[in-house]
Amino acid sequence: MKAHIARNQNAGVPLALGWNLSPADRGKLEGMAPAFGMKLLPVAPADAGKTVAQLLGEVEVKAPRTLVLEPGAYPPALVLANFRDKDVDTLLDLMRQAQVTIPLKAVVTPANRNWMFADLLAHLQEEHTAFSAAKESQTV
Repeated sequence: MKAHIARNQNAGVPLALGWNLSPADRGKLEGMAPAFGMKLLPVAPADAGKTVAQLLGEVEVKAPRTLVLEPGAYPPALVLANFRDKDVDTLLDLMRQAQVTIPLKAVVTPANRNWMFADLLAHLQEEHTAFSAAKESQTV
């Protein structure tokens, strides 16, 4: 009997996990996707209890989590995986030019890969709030 090993069909493919994206911003990102070979994967509120690795299809979801976030619990977020550094910079520049309004952005790292998505959103929100406050205090 042969063991069946599930393969990650997204291995090496640039992926973007999108949270709470407006239809306009989602459309702009989908328009940019072919230039990067990127797949945009919307994250539903019911999926917030999954780890980043599970959402990326890197590991199997063994037991469903019961955590569900309210759709507007956090502002729009974009989490990028499998991008080359120069492509991240190019994508962010294109997003700025296209006036895509996604305040929370991150790149998947070995450290956050196993985080629950809701925890990553909370962390990004804390960082964004602290960064915005520091920036504001410099301009006053």
